[in-house]
Amino acid sequence: MQSMPENRIVQVENLELKVPIFKPNDRHLLKNPMGFLSDLYFTHAKRRMVKILDNISFNLDMGQRLGVIGPNGAGKSTLLRTLAGIYAPTSGSVNIRGSVKGLFDITLGMNQEATGLENIYLRCLQMGLKLNEITSLITDIVNFSELEESIDNPFHTYSSGMRMRLAFAISTMVKPDLLLMDEWIGAGDANFRDKVKSRMDALVSNSRGLVLATHNTGLMKSLCTHGIVLSKGRNMFFGEIDEALDFYQQGRASGIII
Repeated sequence: MQSMPENRIVQVENLELKVPIFKPNDRHLLKNPMGFLSDLYFTHAKRRMVKILDNISFNLDMGQRLGVIGPNGAGKSTLLRTLAGIYAPTSGSVNIRGSVKGLFDITLGMNQEATGLENIYLRCLQMGLKLNEITSLITDIVNFSELEESIDNPFHTYSSGMRMRLAFAISTMVKPDLLLMDEWIGAGDANFRDKVKSRMDALVSNSRGLVLATHNTGLMKSLCTHGIVLSKGRNMFFGEIDEALDFYQQGRASGIII
């Protein structure tokens, strides 16, 4: 892998991701006991592999914002999760300068039996924050979520709107160098959505880079400087956002992108 220039925040080279395909009975203990045991104790079980991402390369410099464009099943979410470190590349490399935050499922990891306050500590610890850092954020998180006295109630007693407000307040409290988003986040009633928009705008503005996957063309044009077009896990185009969106629309019309 080549060294990254100092102004670069993301460098992806020849990225490939393969995953095994399991047939319905492959991991059934009674119908296929040897296959099940092989998967448990050996790493060389023979499986048919399928490419989810295929030889993807692109660079993103500081201040640039990338829109990931493609139809359903193109590999957009998988690329985001690979950039976040959730999936390890089968081959190729992903090099990112600075901290990374993926806003995917913001309620993931919330404990139903724990109180709202306890969930703040749990989620923030999962995000890598230290106890003194979490303590300093408590007041701001509670105020933003508008939970107030309800913060000491068990999470399972919250309405869906209250749960989303708390999860959003926690997840967006830390400002990363690179922000990864799988669709734009909107939460709560009309008044709270205004707060969400302001928080998201600030989060994007303060980050040094953004990678966003969305089907909202207007949103992508307003936020992104560049675009990458994926089709069946392959990089079909990388360039300015308007050119990328034009390429995608023409590719869909001609059948090149499916």
